[in-house]
Amino acid sequence: MRKLLYLLASAAVMAGGCSEKKETPAGEGCGTIRIACEADATIDAAAAMAAVQGATRAAAKPDGKDFTLRIRGENFDKSWATVAAYNAEETAYSFPEGRYTITVTYGDPEAEGADKPYYAGATEVEVAARRTSTAQITATIGNSQTLVRATESFKKYYNNAEFTVTTGAGGIFTFRPCDEAEAEAVWVQAGKPLTLKGTARGQSQDGTSEGPLYTFTPEPLEAARPATRHIFTLDAKKVGSATLTVTLGEGYTETVELDVELNDEATE
Repeated sequence: MRKLLYLLASAAVMAGGCSEKKETPAGEGCGTIRIACEADATIDAAAAMAAVQGATRAAAKPDGKDFTLRIRGENFDKSWATVAAYNAEETAYSFPEGRYTITVTYGDPEAEGADKPYYAGATEVEVAARRTSTAQITATIGNSQTLVRATESFKKYYNNAEFTVTTGAGGIFTFRPCDEAEAEAVWVQAGKPLTLKGTARGQSQDGTSEGPLYTFTPEPLEAARPATRHIFTLDAKKVGSATLTVTLGEGYTETVELDVELNDEATE
């Protein structure tokens, strides 16, 4: 009886699935997965057009080995801090035949501010017995950017401009578009609204005192698009007037022109 129990236990171990230990090779119905990950740092959807115009811009491009990794299958769900960590122990995992979903991410999708890009990508692989399947993943940018600019014409009639972009997630970012150096675009959550408002000084009436202070009424943008830079550009044909152009992408994918209502009741 003892010998029979031993034989049954051995059979159960052999039928129990594939091993996750380095010292044990893959079983008859198991294969391995190799991960190859890279980042596509293109921001604007109109990248091709922007490239022709010489205006292509890209975010900082993280190394594919630094992405977090998750592998899911019918009876498997495990995550690694980095792709590099998984690749270092690749031979430790043999997967039963079947389809697996590979997901990689980098950054925080809810973070907003400078240097806060978020990348994500996914693919599926079919694992075959005694074979290595390569999961080739290109992760793209999943959040958005925003920036406020002023034309030379606007700067001719206004100065000391200070504008804020408020995001649907509660972030508030200040831009001073009349300054000599252009501000850096900031990362914001995709799919949430952006609202621009601000103030600017008009021309001085006597050349010595400060000019009137104009308040620009809030202008909303319904929802920020992923992998797109949302550019608010202020223009003016004369003092006391202004036009706001909302440009989606450096390649001018889409523009919306709005006549900005100015409130000069706060004139000083």
